[in-house]
Amino acid sequence: MGRHFIHTETKGFTIIETMLVLAITGVLVAGLLIGLGSSIANQRYKDSVVTLKSQIQSQYSQIDNVTNGRDSSWTCGATAVPVQGGGGKQPGQTDCVLLGRYMAIVGSDITTASVVGYGTTNIAGANDVETITNNYTLGISKNTITTSTLEWGAVIRWPKSGPDSKPAGTNRAIAILILQSPNSGTSYTFTSDTVTEINSVSSQTLKNMMIVGPTVPGQKRQTVCLDPNGITVPETIAIYIREAANSPSSIESRTNSTTDTVEVNTDPSERSKC
Repeated sequence: MGRHFIHTETKGFTIIETMLVLAITGVLVAGLLIGLGSSIANQRYKDSVVTLKSQIQSQYSQIDNVTNGRDSSWTCGATAVPVQGGGGKQPGQTDCVLLGRYMAIVGSDITTASVVGYGTTNIAGANDVETITNNYTLGISKNTITTSTLEWGAVIRWPKSGPDSKPAGTNRAIAILILQSPNSGTSYTFTSDTVTEINSVSSQTLKNMMIVGPTVPGQKRQTVCLDPNGITVPETIAIYIREAANSPSSIESRTNSTTDTVEVNTDPSERSKC
């Protein structure tokens, strides 16, 4: 009786098929990593925008919720520059008052400090700003100076189109002065495109910014573009400071597609875009 053998043929992948699968897998993995990397970079960029916006908004909060960590050796003379030492007076008994905050942004560097006022006269002004100008010598409280940098390498730039535009990549600096009237408690925001080194800021430097009206220096609206500085993002975002800003809600973040919802009289062709 003869034996019958059943032959089973096992077929594997050829080298070409294996290489093709590996190539396709590699392309898919590379695409996933590139997409993931772009997503992370975009999120980091957005974080830098949110952080800067919060930093500017917090200046108003620091005015409304005054804190003064000095001891009784703090003195303040006619120059409105507080000095540690020299047998100062107890808190609340000096000739100086905390009037506001000063913030300077140069490229990616941020400097903030408290603004002090030394009362000289008591002359009524036509408005709060004129009253402060007439009656106070202003100064920077040196022991409140803090420095930081924009997150993830972002830098501020000028808009690329619109009335405030400059050539792409133009470096930018902006000074922001927020004062609160000791009489009415109303806050006022002034900006300047010229930034003075913090230790050289004088009373006149600050008063030169205190112009009421839509000018720079003054209370004109400002569009501060945040450049991702080499990182590819879907679209750039700006920090928008409203004209005559007076509260944290006056500071917004806007994309190029964002339209003015409050300043309805602003013509679209006049809006600056990043």
